[in-house]
Amino acid sequence: MIERRECVELRSLSGWSLVYGRRKVGKTYLVTRCVAHDSYYVVTRQMDVLKGDERLEMGKAIAQIAKELKAGKSVILDEFQRVPESLWDVLSAQHPNGKLMLLASSLGITRKVFDKNSSLLGLVLPYRMDVIHYSDALAHFGEPLIALLFRDPWVVTHVSSWADVSRNPQRFYYVVKGLIGEVFQEEERMFTQIYEAILVSVAEGEWNSSIIASRLQSTLSVNGSTVSSYLDSLYKMGLVKKIRVFRGGRGVEWYYTLSSPIMSAVLYAEAKHRISDNDQEVDLMRPIARELQFSVGELLAEKHGAQLAYSPKEDIDIVLLKHGKPIAGYELKIGEIEKAEAEKAIWKIRSAGIPKAGLVSLASKPPPSDESLTSEDLVEIARQIRKKWQK
Repeated sequence: MIERRECVELRSLSGWSLVYGRRKVGKTYLVTRCVAHDSYYVVTRQMDVLKGDERLEMGKAIAQIAKELKAGKSVILDEFQRVPESLWDVLSAQHPNGKLMLLASSLGITRKVFDKNSSLLGLVLPYRMDVIHYSDALAHFGEPLIALLFRDPWVVTHVSSWADVSRNPQRFYYVVKGLIGEVFQEEERMFTQIYEAILVSVAEGEWNSSIIASRLQSTLSVNGSTVSSYLDSLYKMGLVKKIRVFRGGRGVEWYYTLSSPIMSAVLYAEAKHRISDNDQEVDLMRPIARELQFSVGELLAEKHGAQLAYSPKEDIDIVLLKHGKPIAGYELKIGEIEKAEAEKAIWKIRSAGIPKAGLVSLASKPPPSDESLTSEDLVEIARQIRKKWQK
């Protein structure tokens, strides 16, 4: 089992909570193992409720949960998005008795729970669970590319390397498409199509709302402001992440990329090769390199207590900011960095007004720079980060 910092964070939650996020990121696994509880209930697709081997009618189950809360017990209610809003009052009437942890996987649930008319508004606090932090995965697996692949915990039992995904991306595409569809199950079909099209565009490397809108407007009638609102919803659900674009202090712009490396890789394969129609081996080096860039950037930002940024104009792989100002930039390569490449990268970083220039290579020790890092150095950084949150 990968040691995840979320275990510590979940254990520290008090009162009533809504733990939400995309399916298969480990919500049920972590909550049931990390949080002391008296009862665990899960709502089925048939709209009844399971408690162990016992199958309960929905209304009866919610009444039973309310009774346990009144007695001061700790209860986990999984697949909460399936509970009708008409029954929420039965739960809210027991606040602040006991400890209630609601688990949910749909985009719409947060809107409903925190709507001004919701009976749970102000009673539960949100906690979003995403894919595994890169430093947690790297500290466990000890290999940068494997850690990148296994940031999505469901992948672990199906593959041993990225080569397995490249050989047969179609089977992973169907899983990813299903996971995305589950998030949008409450949305209208037209909205779902737009969300999915945006995710494919982002996976292909289209990184801001205006670029995505210009690509999709001919088929889906969307504009820049509409795409921005969709991207914001995808960000809030944890499907995409926002990385600040470094522009030398000239305004704020965001670079959007997918949160899940495996999702990014297979949606890229779908965009470029239509793997849904044609089962074929696909070269995934481009999306893998991009995802590695941002995951290693996340690791270094955590090490230095900085904000991760990217400079697409100057093509600086990793920029670290503190209080909006650059403190370091890095060139990252999966292969070796030759001396001439190193000199060019260092010049490029410093010419952008970034005071420190670093080099990262997974293949061998890079040439001298302000911070030259190997795979082994990255693993050691990850393990030092793990020690901090384990305390």
